[in-house]
Amino acid sequence: MDNQAKHKTSFGKQLLALIKSFTPYQITYLVVVLAVTAAFVIFMPDMMLDDTSNKFVLVCSVIAVIANPICELLISKQSKMNFLVDIFLIEATEFFICLHIGSYAVAAVTLLFWIPVDIVSYAQWSKKPDEIKEEETQVRRLTWAQDVGVIAAVLAFGFGVGYLMSKLPGLADGYLDAFSAAFGMANGILLLLRYNEQWYAWFATLVCYTALYIQTHSYIMLVTVAAMFVNTCYGFVKWLIYTKNHKKLHAAARSKREKNKAEKAKSRKKTAKKQRQYQRNRK
Repeated sequence: MDNQAKHKTSFGKQLLALIKSFTPYQITYLVVVLAVTAAFVIFMPDMMLDDTSNKFVLVCSVIAVIANPICELLISKQSKMNFLVDIFLIEATEFFICLHIGSYAVAAVTLLFWIPVDIVSYAQWSKKPDEIKEEETQVRRLTWAQDVGVIAAVLAFGFGVGYLMSKLPGLADGYLDAFSAAFGMANGILLLLRYNEQWYAWFATLVCYTALYIQTHSYIMLVTVAAMFVNTCYGFVKWLIYTKNHKKLHAAARSKREKNKAEKAKSRKKTAKKQRQYQRNRK
C-alpha cells in the first residue's frame, strides 16, 4: 500500500513538473494549432473530410488534429506521457478515420502494432527517468556511421514492407498507404529504444501522410501534419542537444550525489562517535 501511494505521489509530482516545464514557444505552438483547428471547424467544415456525413468520424478528426501535436510535443520533451496521449486520443480516433477513408493497412498497423508498442514503450521509458529531471526520460543517439546505417535500414524496411503490404486488397493507394505504415513502424521501434534517430523515420512518415491526406481530401489533417513537421525539427534539435550534454551533466550530478552521500556518512559517524563518548562519560 505504501509503495502504491509513493508511486502515485511521484507520478503526480512528475505530471505537475511536466506542466510547469512548458516554455513560451511550446505554449504558443499549442495555441496556434488550436486556433487553426477551430477555424477549420467553424469556417471550413467541408474541407475537414471528403465525406462529413459521419459525425463520429468528424469528431475523431478534430480530436486527432489536436492530440497529434500535443503528443509530438511531449515526445520532444522526452515525456513518457506521450504514449498515454497516443493510445487514448490518437490511435483510437485515427483507427476509425483510416477505416472511413479506406486506409486499411494503416488501420491494421494501428490496432496490431502501435497500441501494443505504446504500452511496452511506456513501461520501458518509465524505467529510464532522467537523473536530473525525473519527468523526462533518458534518450540516446548512435554514432554518425550508425546513423547512416539506420537511415539505410529505415528506407529498406519501408520499401520492403511497403511492397508486401501494397499487395493487400482494398487499399486507398497501395504503396502510399503501405509506406506510411512501414515508416511509422520503423519510427515506433526506434522510439521504443529511445534513439534520436526515430526522428528520421517520423519525418518520412509525415511526408507519406501529407500525400495520403491530400489524395483523400482530408485537409484538416494537413493542419496536424504541418504542426508536426515544425515540432519534428524542434524535437530533433532538442534531443540532439540533450544527448551531447547528457554525459557531462549527469557525470557532474553523480559526482554531487556521491559527495553528498559521503558527507552524510561522515556526519553519521561523527554523531555516533559523540553518542558513544557521551555514554562513556555518564558511566
